[in-house]
Amino acid sequence: MKRKNQKDNTKMTRFILYLFLVAMLFFIYLMSKNITKSISGNIKSISWVQVDADLLNASIKITQGTTSSSSRTKYTYYAPQVSYKYNFNDTSCIGRKVAWIEGGDDSKLKNLAYGFVYNFEHNIPIKVFINPEEPCESVVDRTIHWSKLTTMGIILIITTLFASGIVYLLVKTSKK
Repeated sequence: MKRKNQKDNTKMTRFILYLFLVAMLFFIYLMSKNITKSISGNIKSISWVQVDADLLNASIKITQGTTSSSSRTKYTYYAPQVSYKYNFNDTSCIGRKVAWIEGGDDSKLKNLAYGFVYNFEHNIPIKVFINPEEPCESVVDRTIHWSKLTTMGIILIITTLFASGIVYLLVKTSKK
C-alpha cells in the first residue's frame, strides 16, 4: 500500500512539474518574442525615411503601483499614446506606434510622452520614421530602450533557469 501511494505521489509530482514546464516555456516564448521584436524593429527601421507628421492626439497613460507587500516602494510608469498623420509619395497615413517596445517607464518614455503633449498643445509637428516600401508603417522612436530590455532579459534568464531545473527534476524522477 505504501509503495502504491509513493508511486501515485510521483505521478502527481511529475504532472505538476510538466504543467509548470509548459507555463514557463510559454512565458519564455513571450519574453523572447518581445525582446526580438524590439531589436529587429530597430534594425529593420535603420533605412526608413524621416518625415514630419502632425499630431492628431497625444496623451500619457500613467500606471502606478507598489513593488512590495508593505506598499512602501511605489513606482509610476509613463507611456506615451499618440496618433499622427503624415504624407509620403501622395499617400496619407495615420500612425500610432511610438516605439518598438510597448509599455512605459519613468525616464526616456516619460520625457517622450511629455514632449508629445507639449507638441500637440502647441501644434508642433513631430518627426516619424516611415517604411518607404509600406508607407503606412511608421514609428516615432526607433531607439532601443535598454532599461526595459535588460529587465526582460533578466526575467528571461531566471525563467529559463527555473525551466531547466524542472527538466532536471523530471529526468531525475523518471529514472526511479
